[in-house]
Amino acid sequence: MQTVTWLALLVFLFTYALISIRRVRSVSIDRPAAALFGAMLMILLGVVTADQVLEAIDLNIIGLLLGMMIIVSCLEITGLFDRVAVLLMSGCADRFTLLWLSMGVTALLSALILNDTVVLMFTPILIKVCRSIDANPVPFLVGEALAANIGSVATGVGNPQNAYILIQSGISFSDFALALAPLAMISLAVAVGIVAMVFRKEIFDGGLGRPLPIDRSLVVSTAPRKRMERPFFLVLAVLVVVFVGFTASSWIGIPISLVAFLGGCFLLLALPLVKRDTSTAPILRGVDWTLILFFVGLFVLLKGVETSGLMDMMLDSFADMGAGVASVAGLTVISSLLSNLISNVPAVMLLSPGIPVGNDTLWLGLATSSTLAGNATILGAAANVIVVEKGLSMGVEVRLWDFVKAGVPVTLVTLLISVLFLS
Repeated sequence: MQTVTWLALLVFLFTYALISIRRVRSVSIDRPAAALFGAMLMILLGVVTADQVLEAIDLNIIGLLLGMMIIVSCLEITGLFDRVAVLLMSGCADRFTLLWLSMGVTALLSALILNDTVVLMFTPILIKVCRSIDANPVPFLVGEALAANIGSVATGVGNPQNAYILIQSGISFSDFALALAPLAMISLAVAVGIVAMVFRKEIFDGGLGRPLPIDRSLVVSTAPRKRMERPFFLVLAVLVVVFVGFTASSWIGIPISLVAFLGGCFLLLALPLVKRDTSTAPILRGVDWTLILFFVGLFVLLKGVETSGLMDMMLDSFADMGAGVASVAGLTVISSLLSNLISNVPAVMLLSPGIPVGNDTLWLGLATSSTLAGNATILGAAANVIVVEKGLSMGVEVRLWDFVKAGVPVTLVTLLISVLFLS
């Protein structure tokens, strides 16, 4: 190997180790910091030039994520999640209904907006409901995390890695959704069944009988109530227009990244005009800037991997292992392992250069495997970590075994279904 290739390899391994470990002694290292540090090393060591840095940053992906985050922040400010909570709580007659309904709502919202935001807002509500009916929140929180990841598979804006795949693959938003929404629904049904079976003592009378009943008056009394107001309908209308734009983007010739970005920009000005007690500042505070910076760092880091020739060597090594990325099954194995080792976004960005544009089946396989594999452990996906950390802050501990005993079987079964579905 040439010197530049060795340098790229050392920086790559060091950076991905930091992303995976996330802690050095007592110091916590966030993923964006690790990725940006790796990008800095690539530049300082001469692996990547200044021109290549600007070339590496994909503004289409940044625009799509930023636009959707602004819209989601506006939805949060106008009380979407409170309204969903009222609808959810008023429809629950027993614990099994609460389980499948909460998982269904979480999955649906995760398909429409970024799943991390959904669990961030929904977890406190779910815990309050469980406490009001004297139920253990753990089964419902585990179900929520699994449903958030499964639901996010359905569209190209459900999670960050899907957004990246949607842009890189050239698959239209509607084709992506039509291909994977049925798989997401099947996987959700499987997850509901497995969670209910694993936690049957908390869900069913005596662990085997009828679902434990719920006093609806107690549940509804905990629900936050807000009047339907113009700001809410404004944001909802913009979200609908944006999704129509996503669907029609291939016909109108406007990329979905621009559709999302324009929708977000419109709300930055329009929402404060309609909702006088809101300014632009709280909207922008709701944007996950750490995720944006994480992508920027990875773009530059992987540009160094590509220009140094290291990427070709890595793809050849995958092929030599026998699995390669040429089949859905092989790609699923590699993607699942990498997603649990280094997180799903870096895994997707690492594997995507080996998948040709036009091979939609492999791109969709990458989307499903990188997302569904995250259900195996707490650290497998950001949504899982958010649910667990949010639960801890409210006095609810989801232990590793609590998560794994449902997450591993859900992961294995849904990955198998996805391979059969796409093959």
